[in-house]
Amino acid sequence: MRILSILRKDLLILLRDRGEMASLFLMPLAFIVPIALVFPPDGYNLNADRKPALPVAVYDIVDGAVGAQAQELLDLLAQSYALEQDTPTDEAAQLGPAVQAACARPGPACDEAAGREKVLRNWRTVALIVPEGFSAAIAAGERISVTLLYNPARNPVERQLAEGVLTGATMRLSIEHQLINGLRQFGDLIELAPEEVRRNIDRSAEFEATPVDWSPALSVVSVQPTAARISVTPNTLQQTVPGYTVMFVYFMIGAVAASLKLERNTGALRRLMTTPVGRGELLAGKVLSALLVGVLQIGVLFAIGALFFGMTLGNAPGALALLTVAVALSAVCLGLAAAAYNFERGLTLILIVAALLAGCMFPADWLPPVLRTINVALPQTWAMQGFQDLITRGMGLSEVLPEMAALLGFALLAFAAAVRKFNDEEWKR
Repeated sequence: MRILSILRKDLLILLRDRGEMASLFLMPLAFIVPIALVFPPDGYNLNADRKPALPVAVYDIVDGAVGAQAQELLDLLAQSYALEQDTPTDEAAQLGPAVQAACARPGPACDEAAGREKVLRNWRTVALIVPEGFSAAIAAGERISVTLLYNPARNPVERQLAEGVLTGATMRLSIEHQLINGLRQFGDLIELAPEEVRRNIDRSAEFEATPVDWSPALSVVSVQPTAARISVTPNTLQQTVPGYTVMFVYFMIGAVAASLKLERNTGALRRLMTTPVGRGELLAGKVLSALLVGVLQIGVLFAIGALFFGMTLGNAPGALALLTVAVALSAVCLGLAAAAYNFERGLTLILIVAALLAGCMFPADWLPPVLRTINVALPQTWAMQGFQDLITRGMGLSEVLPEMAALLGFALLAFAAAVRKFNDEEWKR
């Protein structure tokens, strides 16, 4: 019963702070509602194909235009990459004096210099150079090579993917033209064949061909590895509502820290410690009261997203509820730790930066690899990943257990640190 009394007291204290409640409930709505009203579900174009950029320099110019076969190659590559040609003057100036000098006259030399510099600066994974005479060589069935520039310091997987796409495109282009040349040669041979052979060929063409099973003897079956994650980019609502909800639920850290600081400064905490209430009951009551507010905050914001804007909440409501509790619990326990160690100065700025790195404002996949490595140390990252696994990717409880375990780990470590500091008499003065 004593723990319920503490819970009720702290809950009333939290709810009485109108400014704090406004920041927890109204501030996220100030972001969610305008974005949801102004933009359609795909207003951010989050699901649009984001093709990687590929600088291209084409020296194969025939009669003032790109050679036919070189253009075919570019068209094939454009299916997978955003090709960068005809380097703008301002971009050339940004790349340095050497590129700017090379781009005094627009053309392939300018594109090559820009591509080399972009790869050197690690702005691009690879750059492609198509040599002079490429179209003539392909049309004649001769061997010719294109050059793929890369920076060895860049992610080797990205380079291998680019090599694979380029190899496939060049093989397709080469085989097509070899087949065309072969058919032309076959037609020339028919013209030189004896009259009887030509009559037999013409006679066979008059008969309806027997249907032939052209299905390949070898089929490919795609199997997802057990360790692979489904990668689905969220739409505007699926990014905005969970994103700003997660961002502001962790503002609960500041609310809990402020509440404990107030009790400490007024002497209420010290008086509580002189009552029969145990330390465990006291902390548990504080955690439960703030936990109720955090769960309510997430529930209200998700309900607004679902009822007013049509955001789906996934296929596993039980898993969503459990994840919500884990998220709120991690925020509350971190608030206890922040209060125990007087870590309040600059807390708001830290929480905003953490939300940015965790993908609350835009998908975390857009971040550079080094930042995606760092953000695994943030509870907001695990919260966002869990909510989007449920809401965006339609996963269930078993798939979000790792995220829940990580969040509970944050909560346990923070709670243990708070308890340890809580026993320090100096802290309670």
